[in-house]
Amino acid sequence: MLKITQTDLLSFQEKIRNDPVFFAETILKVPLWEKEREIMLAVRDNQEVAIRSCHASGKTFTAACIVHWWLLSWENSIVITTAPTFRQVKEILWREVRNAAMGKSIYQKDTILDTAINIGERWFALGLSTDRPDQFQGFHSPHLMVVVDEASGIEPIIEESIDGLTPEKIVRIGNPLKNTGRFAESFKNQNTAKMHISAFDTPNVRAGKIIIPGLITKEDVERIRQHYGEDSDVYRVKVLGDFPLADVSSFISINEVAKAMEREVEVNEHWEKKLGVDPARFGDDRTGIIIRQMEKILKKIAFSNMDTMQIAGQILNIAKEAKILPQNINIDIIGIGAGIVDRLREQGWNVNGVNVAEKADDSERYINKRAELYVLLKEWLSTGQLLKDDDFYELANMKYKFNSKGQMQMESKEDMKKRGLSSPDIADALMLTFAGRGIVTMASASSPISPYYGDSDIRY
Repeated sequence: MLKITQTDLLSFQEKIRNDPVFFAETILKVPLWEKEREIMLAVRDNQEVAIRSCHASGKTFTAACIVHWWLLSWENSIVITTAPTFRQVKEILWREVRNAAMGKSIYQKDTILDTAINIGERWFALGLSTDRPDQFQGFHSPHLMVVVDEASGIEPIIEESIDGLTPEKIVRIGNPLKNTGRFAESFKNQNTAKMHISAFDTPNVRAGKIIIPGLITKEDVERIRQHYGEDSDVYRVKVLGDFPLADVSSFISINEVAKAMEREVEVNEHWEKKLGVDPARFGDDRTGIIIRQMEKILKKIAFSNMDTMQIAGQILNIAKEAKILPQNINIDIIGIGAGIVDRLREQGWNVNGVNVAEKADDSERYINKRAELYVLLKEWLSTGQLLKDDDFYELANMKYKFNSKGQMQMESKEDMKKRGLSSPDIADALMLTFAGRGIVTMASASSPISPYYGDSDIRY
């Protein structure tokens, strides 16, 4: 039971029910910034609320406060929370739920569990995963609230199950990762209270210094702008809190990347490891190295300002430590890569030199091997697990086209730089892990990538 007398319970509940900001700042003793206060008042005053936000705006923390507020506002109330994966439920939203109540005398001991708050038999909050829609059945209360975190990633069948609960209130929050689905539709629904948080609304960015630790900063915004460009979907979603444009020429969506980051894949010890290397010598470009074990990325390494001998030494050290066979090491040999491959072979490591500008195996469909390998990468993204590392959002920056012969081609690094974007070093390193054995001669390694982007191209 609650640590409050029955005599005081009704007046306490009425007070906090009418003033969720008072509850958060006085009972939970957490300071709220302007948008967080607005969110709590919007939830109080509306049946359905949708909040689209930039990265690290405090939206999930606010949702945690809402869970406690609703649960303590009504006797025998129920809060059901969910997110696209159980890891997100437990480690993101419910970590905030637990932290918000830590050290506060509002519950009896052992009331809060990893993904549950149990006050009574019919008075509780619960975090559910989305792998079984039937889990959402059987919850009944006149005061039932549903909180959906990272709502862009919720599948339609789960949304249908949530509808079946007929909640008194429903709150959807998240980064606007895709412009289709229930979350996106919520912002066109007249019956939904809509809120938007841009990085430029947040205290740290507005002040140009750390006001609230953990929120997005001016430096974060600048880093994303420089790496992905202001016209990119990554910038739109993570900085502006806007839905992606879904440019028809974009090859991989930001949502595909985000889902792969959240996916959890069990590694089979018998799976071979592949190592992809996109080398760069000096300047702004980085040498990107990726270790992939079938469906899972194990490691990303990036460094700059090393010569060919130093890069070769780094590759050897990484391969030995990860126990990767020479035949599973794929290195782009356009540019300085040829010298790195030569050096490694001198050391007895018969690694693969991959010329991504050469003819594709399926040359009717792809203009070169780079396009063919990126298709394999895109297919892998539907089941594979990426590291939670912003560098992988490079994948969402890349465009593709078809030439007059109907051959698919990926945007070149040079053309990406013309758009003001960084070289996709990590994306290309990942792409190289899908190359086969095919050792090419050093003579063919000198031909640069020069895809044709003529007026006759057919755009998808």
